[in-house]
Amino acid sequence: MEKLAQRVQSCERQTSRLATLVDSLLDVSRLARGHMELNLEPVDLDELVREAVRRFETEARTAGVQVSVDSPAPVTGQWDRMRLEQVLTNLLSNALKYGHGAPVDVRVRSDETQAMVEVEDHGIGLPPEDAQRIFGRFERAVSSRHYGGLGLGLFITRQLVEALGGHISVASTPGQGATFTVVLPLGGPRAVA
Repeated sequence: MEKLAQRVQSCERQTSRLATLVDSLLDVSRLARGHMELNLEPVDLDELVREAVRRFETEARTAGVQVSVDSPAPVTGQWDRMRLEQVLTNLLSNALKYGHGAPVDVRVRSDETQAMVEVEDHGIGLPPEDAQRIFGRFERAVSSRHYGGLGLGLFITRQLVEALGGHISVASTPGQGATFTVVLPLGGPRAVA
């Protein structure tokens, strides 16, 4: 019975990976054609971050990773909930993948005009020369042989953040981890225009 349960879990993981791949390829196609539609609504970023972290609890526990959230107050902005969820999912997934079992820290802050989310891992990091390149389509800072993936996650993440009127950056030191910072206008993309 235990072997059957393991095989079912394996099938579920593979199905999930395949669905993620198909969704990523569809997003790349939409982005390339300029057909990314946004459904803007009031979104509590603090709540959304906590939901995203909860969805990764099992994966984090399996990897032996403690994920902490530091968000002192609710932060509400005009964003597309589903797209922002995708951004957080991509960043958390990367932090767990490249964090090598070290803690992951997520911070949410805001001021009068913008919100900021930081996702920090304490893993392998990346060289400064790769800091901008990793946001390109099919770009990676490490071998796909060791870490898997197609190099689309951060490309899509950057495109979505920019569609929401914001920007994303990374600060990293090899061997000491990486901190991805997303800055979004509270008024959504219309506030930037």
